[in-house]
Amino acid sequence: MQHEKIDRCIHVDWLEIYCLEPLDAFPLNAEYYRNKGYQVREREYGTRVYKEMFELLNQNGDPVLEVRRNPASGDSEFSGLVPESCHLRLPNWILYQDNPVRYLMDVVLQHGYIFKRIFRIDIALDFQYFDSGDDPAAFVRRYLKGQYRKINQCNLTAHGEDNWNKCDWNSLSWGSRTSMVSTKLYNKTKELKEGKSSKPYIRTCWMLAGLVDNPLSLTKRKADGTMVPVDIWRLEFSIKSSCDGYVVIEMEKGHKTEKQRIPHRLPMFDGEDKLWDRFQDLCYHYFRFKHKEYIELTDKYDGGVLEAVHSEENKVLRRKSRCRDKKLFYFDAGHQFMKLTSAPADRKANTKEDILERRLRMFLAQHPTQDIEKAVHTILDAIDLDKLQAYSPDKRLKEAKALQILLKWKMNGDERSATKLLAIINDMLDQKDFF
Repeated sequence: MQHEKIDRCIHVDWLEIYCLEPLDAFPLNAEYYRNKGYQVREREYGTRVYKEMFELLNQNGDPVLEVRRNPASGDSEFSGLVPESCHLRLPNWILYQDNPVRYLMDVVLQHGYIFKRIFRIDIALDFQYFDSGDDPAAFVRRYLKGQYRKINQCNLTAHGEDNWNKCDWNSLSWGSRTSMVSTKLYNKTKELKEGKSSKPYIRTCWMLAGLVDNPLSLTKRKADGTMVPVDIWRLEFSIKSSCDGYVVIEMEKGHKTEKQRIPHRLPMFDGEDKLWDRFQDLCYHYFRFKHKEYIELTDKYDGGVLEAVHSEENKVLRRKSRCRDKKLFYFDAGHQFMKLTSAPADRKANTKEDILERRLRMFLAQHPTQDIEKAVHTILDAIDLDKLQAYSPDKRLKEAKALQILLKWKMNGDERSATKLLAIINDMLDQKDFF
């Protein structure tokens, strides 16, 4: 059964291109960008391929572009690189801004880079349930038990935890290192909670899309008012540099399939609509499953050719092409896909604040008086405001305050969408002399 409301986010999670520096401005090194007025942070060492690596920073000191240049091999026919070769990559937080592809295209045009190809691009969809209503964790367990069979990409890697009563699988990957496209389904909530980086821009994206109500704890409010943790899963397609020139996508046209050649260039990912189109194409070809079905053998079998590659008692395995599709996503124009238009760069957790918060809550539990409760909550609200400021564009106080009010409204059971509430709150703050 399909859910009435499907909350999910679609976005690019990795974007890296291979370019040539223009000969009339060569070299486009760190000094070039400093002379252009950019703040530059150089790394003391390069990479295995490039001698130089540096980042361009915004006014807040956050990286907005990574540049790798000056190939170690120089002009080499073996490597395929020339002295003007370079790689440009967008930091992860930039990818959660409005149209990062267009941003990178503007960088290429502004500085005269000669675009050669997309080295790597990852397209990701975040969701709690499949459109079919299937829980991703349950689907993964059934798939690994052999209930379903996947079309294409037979190489499989699975990760999980072997607990005493069961195995909890949290990640499946298909494809190899040499694959043009690799596919990964994994528990993104688990990764965020256990990772070194809190990635507030992803958490904010989830809140605005309705996936979570509290981006700090990654919880969602139930009808009875209680907050429960949720698992947000991610389906991610990674297209590598081996895909040069064109992408060949198998498209479904009624009862037939046909292959379509699509130019593998940045404009094909320019905008959310195009991104969603590419996701549908990739999903149909690289995330398609069949029910594992058998044919019963009877005494009336006429001796023809069996549709089987494997026998199990009196059953034979039905051909994959004749098995029923396992529907997971329903692709139609009626679905709305939210994407954050502006988000902050990553911010490391303030350990001192975290320790203070825990100690205050412990102190309140040991001294539950009205005066102490009021004082503690005043300090905790200030800490939350400071944290939420990291989730607001440009780290401005107004946006942080708006998010704090939004959070309280959602905690109190407001059923309106986060985007609608934010618009109301911003109007309210604009009408009052808060700042």
